[in-house]
Amino acid sequence: MEIKHIDKNKLEFLCIDIITQALADLGQKDNDAENKVMMAQSLAKDLMNRYSFMPIEAVYHSFENGIRDTDLFVLSPRVWCKWLNKMKKDIWEGWYNYEIGSYHTIQPHIRTIMQNQPELLLEYKNKKTKQIN
Repeated sequence: MEIKHIDKNKLEFLCIDIITQALADLGQKDNDAENKVMMAQSLAKDLMNRYSFMPIEAVYHSFENGIRDTDLFVLSPRVWCKWLNKMKKDIWEGWYNYEIGSYHTIQPHIRTIMQNQPELLLEYKNKKTKQIN
């Protein structure tokens, strides 16, 4: 489900889960619930304003991959925007490869995310049909 279709309160709740898991994976000890809520609200705001087209699964993947590829073992808006921007780039590269027929170059997790974006998938299929006709 794309972020723009998720209720704000539900998105903030999902963000608390994402933040809690990220802090644990990074080995950060943050037991302050108020701090986690503030970070989750900030993440939710970023997701709604900058990444609303992105499915929530892509957010989970971007955090998972970002944590494993990072040299900065701290969680902040700057860091998660870096991770989300990389995922955004990977998704758009996936759509480009889909458009030119290079399906084999699309990473499996990106392909799964693309399949969960039915409006874009339909748009690309219609575009290809019009090009053939």
